[in-house]
Amino acid sequence: MSDTFNPLVNMTEVLGHNTGKEIRPDETFIETALPGFKLALNARRSNRIYDDEKIPEEIMRDCLKDALLAPSSSNLQTYELYWVRDEDKKKEVQHACFNQPAAKTAAEIIVVVARGDLWDVNLKKLVHIMSRGGIKELPKVVDDYYHKITPMIMKTDAFGIYNLIRRVRFWYKGLTKPFVRTPINKADHRIYAHIQSSLAAQTLMLSLAAHGYDSCPMGGMDGLRIKKTLGLPRQAEVSMVISTGRGKTEGLYGARVRLGFDDLIKEV
Repeated sequence: MSDTFNPLVNMTEVLGHNTGKEIRPDETFIETALPGFKLALNARRSNRIYDDEKIPEEIMRDCLKDALLAPSSSNLQTYELYWVRDEDKKKEVQHACFNQPAAKTAAEIIVVVARGDLWDVNLKKLVHIMSRGGIKELPKVVDDYYHKITPMIMKTDAFGIYNLIRRVRFWYKGLTKPFVRTPINKADHRIYAHIQSSLAAQTLMLSLAAHGYDSCPMGGMDGLRIKKTLGLPRQAEVSMVISTGRGKTEGLYGARVRLGFDDLIKEV
């Protein structure tokens, strides 16, 4: 693979543009989609008290399917969403969330789990899907991306030797041109996985809002206890717990407060 190889350019040249029938945003969306999106976006707040109404199973499944449409770096989707349906496990998760009202009164609970350790497993699944089970040969640039570049970036080792080699290589390459800087060590990979899981979590909560339900992402929880309850492996990390249901007015703790536009948006 030459030093001039750039997958962000070369894959575009090889694959071209998608001419399929997938839905794409166009000028009509400002009339058809934008009003509904704005409504769901503004309605989505962290509601901490729910009524006794159950969420129909088909709606929960539809929202979870929507969550899978969240963007993901290299499409590796290094996360898992645990829909806690077993009542005993649900009580244990609620307890691990300190029995806060958002957990205790929830109609449904979803545990968002970062699985950076599954990057190579998911990569093989993606290649299997894209190659139609090995029947279709992938363009060389795509094959190189998933079998050479992605492992170079994502691979790590227990003793950190490969991490050190990669750090030096990335630093050296970056002296003369833009070059990928992370992930390098295990901390980078943890951040990477939590970013992917957070994107899925936000997509899930927006879908719940669009379906007419409230939600609350909870970071106040005992992640280790939840891991044990769900039987998760050591490498898995709980990003957050999302409660959902039909929220009560008293579950909104005050008016929505946000920092000003100029505090957070910087034009450069």
